Amino acid sequence: MYKCVGLNMRNLDQFRKLNKAKNDFNTLNRDFFEVYDSCNFAQQIFLRHRVKLLKNDSRYIGYIWTELDDINVYTINALNILNTEKNSNKYLLFKYLLDTLKKNCNINYNCEKNSYNFDILKHMGFIQKEGTFVLHLSIEENMPLLIMENLEFEILKKGRDEQKRCELQNDIFKNEDRIPLSIEDIYLDEVQTYYFDKGSVFIKKDGNYIGYGQVIIEDSVPVIVNFGILKESRGKGYSKALLVYLIKIIKYNGFSDVMIKVKTSNKIALNLYESTGFKIINEIYNWKLKT
Repeated sequence: MYKCVGLNMRNLDQFRKLNKAKNDFNTLNRDFFEVYDSCNFAQQIFLRHRVKLLKNDSRYIGYIWTELDDINVYTINALNILNTEKNSNKYLLFKYLLDTLKKNCNINYNCEKNSYNFDILKHMGFIQKEGTFVLHLSIEENMPLLIMENLEFEILKKGRDEQKRCELQNDIFKNEDRIPLSIEDIYLDEVQTYYFDKGSVFIKKDGNYIGYGQVIIEDSVPVIVNFGILKESRGKGYSKALLVYLIKIIKYNGFSDVMIKVKTSNKIALNLYESTGFKIINEIYNWKLKT
């Protein structure tokens, strides 16, 4: 018999076991105990109230962890049913968990595609919204630099170029839905463990700064981020020149693979990356459900 129960001190150890399998359904599921174990007593009580566990008789087989962003808006931080329940109706099991949320609310969930999770979300009534392609490139030895007249590359120098980077990124990615960066954001970025000193690169044309791109290191893999060219300089081949330059930096520093992400709606950027040899290896989408 299936039953949903709250998380408490008596079943906390059982939940620790469930949490270890969090990536089975979605690799973007957050690690509950990474947050919980760093909280004080009062915060832990609050966090436990945000988790519902699914039981099959005495066995704990799944869970949902949510945040209430607004009075009627939930974000799902993690959702999973153990793969040991292969003979069960997975749709029904996930429905038990979703039914623990209050009615007449909106639910948001970011999910990376695997062989079955998108099908389950669609079956539950979730609507697929904006998405991101994850691309990968195995770097070839002989990728040549693109040489263009009066085109230069310059590595960001800490303590000198933060304001320049801040202004350039704000101009490149200007959007009414985007909160502009502050110089404090740049300084904070520079002290993160993923930051790669040799990977923050400006591109200049005729002495003027026209773009920026950055390599960070996530789980020992280089990832290209914050990549862009000023609007007035686009469509002239500078994006590809900067992309190839970043790839050469990655290769020179002993790496043979690189990742990049792009919005599914950004066909121009996707064409650029694919023309350079990147291949789509996965998809991430935001899913929405109105209960």
